[in-house]
Amino acid sequence: MSQTDPLTVSVASADPLPPLAMQVTDLGLGLGTIDYIADTITLDDRAAALFELPANTPVPRKTLHAQIHPDDRHDVECLVEQMLSPQLPNFIDVVHRVRTADDSERWVSARKRVTFGPKDAAGYSAPVSGIVGIMDMTPHKKAERQVQDLMRETNHRLKNLLTVVQSIARMTARSCDVSEFMPRFDARLRALSHNQDLLVSRGHESLVLGDLVREQLRPFSGDANAAITISGPDLPLRFAAIQPIGLALHELATNAAKYGALSVPDGTLAINWTIQNGKFTLSWTESGGPVVVPPQRTGFGSTVLQAMTRSALEAEVTLRYDPEGVHWSVVCDASIVRENTAHQ
Repeated sequence: MSQTDPLTVSVASADPLPPLAMQVTDLGLGLGTIDYIADTITLDDRAAALFELPANTPVPRKTLHAQIHPDDRHDVECLVEQMLSPQLPNFIDVVHRVRTADDSERWVSARKRVTFGPKDAAGYSAPVSGIVGIMDMTPHKKAERQVQDLMRETNHRLKNLLTVVQSIARMTARSCDVSEFMPRFDARLRALSHNQDLLVSRGHESLVLGDLVREQLRPFSGDANAAITISGPDLPLRFAAIQPIGLALHELATNAAKYGALSVPDGTLAINWTIQNGKFTLSWTESGGPVVVPPQRTGFGSTVLQAMTRSALEAEVTLRYDPEGVHWSVVCDASIVRENTAHQ
């Protein structure tokens, strides 16, 4: 008894391939056929849906062209006219927008090819028929735009970050001796680095204020400290608010560790934030430390705590050097600091 080749059996029993048009549709392409004699185009179901036209029914070419976005129509029609010239290539690739009933943005990519009839006595060959393959490019265009927006935002943030670094360098140099410059400058850059680390670790999630507070205090207090109380609701921060708040907290913590409540065993620190009636309030209150003596000159720290914070957050800023402890607070519109997560 002869043996049957299993490969032959497998191939023989396989389902026949579907028609080419069905295969193209399965790949996400719509098809259209063009009759240049009747000046009509017939679209399959997928292509017709993209242009919001009747399917499998000849429609005037001008009707399809009317569905092209007005800002793109002239360029597309110029390319089509070039394609219909026998002296030029008989195909084109175009990407353009389509008008929709709900005014949403829809992008399509179309590859068109024309077939010419026989030449007449004058040697002219007229277009007779054509075929067009159409793909919905809207998801690709949205992704492309997101990348472009991300690049612009990254560039903007980088410029802002460099400006902050330059400001930190200038103000640190003005407010300390040469021997103290590098330690102070490095500490302030680390504060910026902590902010960036938190942002990267969150990915697309918003950074909440509580995490920012704890991250800025960790170098000065460790992971836990009974003398420090932190309270406030979960508050996702806008990117523009992270740097000024983070830098302010770093300056306050640095001063508290050197001269204030965090420099002695009995010192206490309370950090609290609230949102009431559309207003955001963040406060830092020290007590139990050495008697506070107001600084004799305005250095970088004071600039960060007052002018920079006031400008960045459009806020009312209070900085008091009370004998029993430093008090700092900022009050601003909640929309300036709170990330809008409703659409996420």
